[in-house]
Amino acid sequence: MFEKPEEVSTALEVVFDQSSDFIVIGFTGRTGSGCSTSAALLSQEKLPLPDVGSSHFKGNEARKYRIIKNYIDKKWQAFEWLQIRAVITGYLLELNFSEFMNLVSGILKEDLDVVKSKIYYFKDEYDIFHLKIKKYIEGGESTIETEGSNLVSSYNLYFKELKDFSDEIREALKKISLGAYTTVYQRLGDNIRSSGRADRSEFNPEKIFNFSETINGIIKSARHNARNKKTKCYIIIDAIRNPYEAVYFRERYAGFFLVSINTDNSNRLAHLRKSHKFTDVQIKNLDEKEYPKRLVGEKKFISQNIQKCIEISDIHINNPRKDQFGTSELASQLAWYVSLMTHPGLVMPTSTESCMQIAYSVKQNSGCISRQVGAIVTDEFYSVKAVGWNNTPQGQVPCLLRSAGHLIDGIDSDAYSFYERNDEGFRGAVEEKYTRLIAKSIDKGRNLAYCFKDIQNEVENEKNQVHTRSLHAEENAFLQISKYGGQKIKGGILFTTASPCELCAKKAYQLGISRIVYIDPYPGIATSHILASGDNCPELSLFRGAIGIAFHRLYQPIMPYKDELEMLLTVPKKENKKDMQIKRLKDENSSLKDRIATLENRFNEKPSSLEETGHSGDSMPDPAI
Repeated sequence: MFEKPEEVSTALEVVFDQSSDFIVIGFTGRTGSGCSTSAALLSQEKLPLPDVGSSHFKGNEARKYRIIKNYIDKKWQAFEWLQIRAVITGYLLELNFSEFMNLVSGILKEDLDVVKSKIYYFKDEYDIFHLKIKKYIEGGESTIETEGSNLVSSYNLYFKELKDFSDEIREALKKISLGAYTTVYQRLGDNIRSSGRADRSEFNPEKIFNFSETINGIIKSARHNARNKKTKCYIIIDAIRNPYEAVYFRERYAGFFLVSINTDNSNRLAHLRKSHKFTDVQIKNLDEKEYPKRLVGEKKFISQNIQKCIEISDIHINNPRKDQFGTSELASQLAWYVSLMTHPGLVMPTSTESCMQIAYSVKQNSGCISRQVGAIVTDEFYSVKAVGWNNTPQGQVPCLLRSAGHLIDGIDSDAYSFYERNDEGFRGAVEEKYTRLIAKSIDKGRNLAYCFKDIQNEVENEKNQVHTRSLHAEENAFLQISKYGGQKIKGGILFTTASPCELCAKKAYQLGISRIVYIDPYPGIATSHILASGDNCPELSLFRGAIGIAFHRLYQPIMPYKDELEMLLTVPKKENKKDMQIKRLKDENSSLKDRIATLENRFNEKPSSLEETGHSGDSMPDPAI
C-alpha cells in the first residue's frame, strides 16, 4: 500500500481542486425560459435539492442522482451572479441624466416631456451613480500599485451596486410602459456591441468584442476577490444572447460552459403573460428580436440570436416550470452538471446524451453552407439503427466543395448539374452575383461556395424549399435503413439536433417513431400541426444533457475511479489464501536465513577469542596460570 497515505490523499485533492478552481457558466435562452431562475438557484448558499425518491429520476438515473446529490451536498459553493443588465447599466451611466432621457425618448419613440414626467423623480440617484461610473472609468488605467484596488472597486460595482440600481431603472422605465425596460435594454445591448457605447448605433468593427472585454474585466475582479477570500471562483453570466460573446469566453477559459435553459413554448408564453404582463404584440416583437429569421452583414455581430446560442451550447437544461416538482427538477439538473464540472466522470452519461452525442458528431459531415444538422434513429432500447446528416445524395458534390468561380469558368464540370451549366437565366444570376467577388474571395483564401436554392429562388422570385440540393438529416437516416436492408424501427426514437420540419415529421409519423428528441426548435408548424394530430403522435422531448466537447470534458474521468478511491481512502487490497500462504513461507524462509546467519557469526567468533588469549587452537591451557 502507499507509504504516506495522507500525503497521497492530499495530492489527489490538489489535482481535483486545480481542475475545478475556476468555472464560468454562461446562461442563454429565450426570455421567460428560466435563465434568471437558474442563476438565482446557483447563487444560493445551499442548493435546494429533492431527495432521490422525490426527484424526477428513475432507475439507474436515480442511482446516478444519489451519487450527484451526496457529492454536491458536501462540496457545494455558491456562484457569483453577474447580470448582463448590470453591465449594460454601467455603459448607460456614462451618459448624464439629460442624455439618458433623450436616448430613452428616441428608442421608445415617446415624447421627451412624457419621458421626463415619468422618470425625473430619480434624477438625483441617477446622478450619484453617473459620477461613480465617471470616477471608475477615469481610474481604469491600472498600475501595479493600483490594480488590486481597481479590481475590488469593479467587483463591488458590478456584482452589488449596479445589480440593485438596474432594478430601480427597470421600475422607472415601467412607468412609461410595461415593455419599455425590455425594449430599451435590448437596444442598448445592440448599440454597445456595435459601437462600444450605449447611445451610438454606428457599426465599428473594432468594437464588436468591447462588450465581452468589459465582462472579462469584471470576471477578473471576481477572481481577485476569490483569491483574497481563499475560495474557488464560480461565476454565472446571465445571460448571453449573441453567439460571438460565447465564442469569446470559450476561447479564453477552459472552465467556461455555455448552458441553454429551455422550456416548452406554451409554458414560456404563459409565464410572460402572467409574471411579466406582456401583451401578445410585445411577445411577438420579443420573439422577432431574439429569434430573427435571418441576420445579414453587421447584424450577425451585434444582434441577439438566441437560436444560434442554443445551437452552440455545451449543456442543455429543460425547465419544466409547470411540473409538479416545481424548481426541484431544474435544481437537480443544475446540480448534475455543476458536479461534473468540478469532478469529471463522477457518473456516466444518460442514454439520451450518448445518442444525441452521436447525432451531434455526425452533423459535422454535412456539406451544407447554411446549417449543419445531425440525426440518428434507435429502437426503443437506444440501440442505434441508422445515422444521417443534411447533405446531397450520395454521388453528388456537397455545396461546401463547389465554387461559383468554377461554375463560371467551366472547371470541375462533374460537380455541377446540366441545368446549372446550361440554363442562361441561372448562369446569368450566378455571374451577376459572384463575378465581382471571385477575385476578392481568392485573395482572402476562401472558396466561393454558393447555395443553389437561394439563387434559383431569386431567378423565380419565389421562396421554395423544394430547390434545396440536400436531403434533411432525418430523412437521410430513414433512407439509410431502407437502403441497406431495413430494420424494425416502429416504436423507436429519433434524435435530431434540430426539430424536424413538416416533411420529416410526416415521415417519422409514418414510420411509427414513438419519440422525437431535439435540441433546437425548427421554424414552422410541424410541431403544432403534423405532430399534434391523430392517434399515434410521436412524443416530442427537448434534449437535456451535455453535448460536443463538453460531453467528453464532463464524463471523462481524470483517473480511473478505483485508483481515486484507493488514493483517497487508502483502501487495503484483500489477499487471497494462496497469496497469504506464499507470504507466510517467504517470512519463514527469511526468519530461517536470519537464524543461520546468527549461528555462523557465533561459530566464527569462537576461534578469534582463543587467539586473543595467546593459545593455539590445539594446545591445553597451562594450569599454573
